[in-house]
Amino acid sequence: MPPNEMTNDAAAVASGAFLSTQWSVVLNAHRDSAVRREALEKLCAAYWLPIYGYLRRRGNLPPDAEDLTQSFFAYLMESDFLDRPDPAKGRFRGYLVGALRHFLGGHFEWENARKRGGGARFIDWARIDAEREYAAIDQPEGDPSQSYETAWALALLSRALARLEEEQSAAGRARQLAVLKPFVSGTPNPGDYERAARELGTSRTNVAVWVHRLTHRYGELVKLEVAMTVQDPADIKSEMRHLLQALRK
Repeated sequence: MPPNEMTNDAAAVASGAFLSTQWSVVLNAHRDSAVRREALEKLCAAYWLPIYGYLRRRGNLPPDAEDLTQSFFAYLMESDFLDRPDPAKGRFRGYLVGALRHFLGGHFEWENARKRGGGARFIDWARIDAEREYAAIDQPEGDPSQSYETAWALALLSRALARLEEEQSAAGRARQLAVLKPFVSGTPNPGDYERAARELGTSRTNVAVWVHRLTHRYGELVKLEVAMTVQDPADIKSEMRHLLQALRK
């Protein structure tokens, strides 16, 4: 991809011209429950880790945290919480943790959650090593809210990186990315580019150009992931700032 070329979706976000995101679809699809449910299920599946981590930091054992996560998502799908006035609703991150606190605060009984869930499984725990992923982002000194924010930021970056890997693999550049990935979000040490060039059978100049392009595209994909979790394009910049702040804590 040429350095200045942007995909249609990235260009739309950069211009503030995108018409809908997964979260805006959820909030606006009042009359189409199927559309709302599908969009909400995608978001819940994407951001299960911050919820699971929050529950684990509150002292729940892994099996209980898994059950609570499933029942919480069932609650989101079937309760009227989405239709209540909430200033945090414009951003999925804020809405989700607010809804979780409401769920855990006694307003929604555990047995009712199990019944309403109807055995639905929004997360396939058999395909996820939840404890391994939780251990990778856990901050023992942090409280549940702080852990939630950090997990949110890391989950979003992970999704952007996964999209970058999919794109590069489809373009036949999977090996190139595998070698250069450490430089996409980190600063190379002296000699790193030379070693990468030898491994890839190319020049240091090419490595520098490729890293620049990958870093640029990764930044676009992070912005796209952020855009999918806000209702208003004007919130993207502030949500990006929040993301960086969460990673610094």
